[in-house]
Order: sequence, then structure tokens, then C-alpha cells
Amino acid sequence: MVDLVRAGYQIGPPPYGYRALRIRVIQLTGHSKLRAVLVPEWHTAAVVRQIFVWRADDGLPFEVIAERLNSDLRQYPPPTPNGRWTARAVARIVTNIKYTGRQVWARTAAGRPVPVEQWVMSVPMVHEPLIDERTFRQAQPKQVEAGGGHVSAA
Repeated sequence: MVDLVRAGYQIGPPPYGYRALRIRVIQLTGHSKLRAVLVPEWHTAAVVRQIFVWRADDGLPFEVIAERLNSDLRQYPPPTPNGRWTARAVARIVTNIKYTGRQVWARTAAGRPVPVEQWVMSVPMVHEPLIDERTFRQAQPKQVEAGGGHVSAA
């Protein structure tokens, strides 16, 4: 798993805003394997970018962002079919470092958050980022910026 993540391959379902593209990878042995990489899904990627604008530029709380998203579910489709946006869903997006173009794994152990320094992380730009690093940092909750919280990598 560590090697797959460091190589930039997606493990598990893609985060909101992306879709998994299956590609065939030829190994040094000559055998091939199917791997998944993240590619932006144009409609939901635009929603992710809007969420980061409202959070990083306008400083809106997660609850207010969820209300705005729920005001037009056609323009801002929620992450779950027939669902609605919640502050928790918005927070999961804002704290997910994958939107900066990195792959991440092992952010939890036994259901508990693991410090960021212990995550398995790829180099930057293994897939197309939806937001830049500066915007990502600006959007983080204060306790994450102060080192008291954990950034998600769902």
C-alpha cells in the first residue's frame, strides 16, 4: 500500500470532485496491473473550488457554506445521492489534502486520527490539484493551523 500511495495511485473510492481512472501499468517483470489515478470530474470539481473560495477568501464557517450549497442542489450536487450538504461534509472537503494533488494513506489507526507527520504521502502533483497549497492552508480550521487538529486525507 505504501508503495502504491507514494507512486500516486488512488486506493479506495475517489474523493468528491474526482473520479478514478483505471490505467494499465506494466511492471519491470513485464506483467501488467490495473491501477487507479484521480482525474477531476468537471461539475463536482467546480463545487470543491467554490467551497475553498468561500472558506479561504471569505472566511465562511462550514455551516454557512453548507447552507449556500443546499440553496441550489443542481448547481452544487451533494456528495451522497439524494442527500443534503452538512457542515461535516464541507469540513471533510476543506481538510482533505488530496485536493492539492497529493495521495495520502494511513491518516487514521484503529479509527483515531494519526498526526500528519506519520501519514504516508506522495510527492506533490501526482494528480491534477483542484486548489493550490496556499489556499488549502488558508481554508484550514484554526485548531489545525495551530497544530491541535488533523487534516483529512479521505
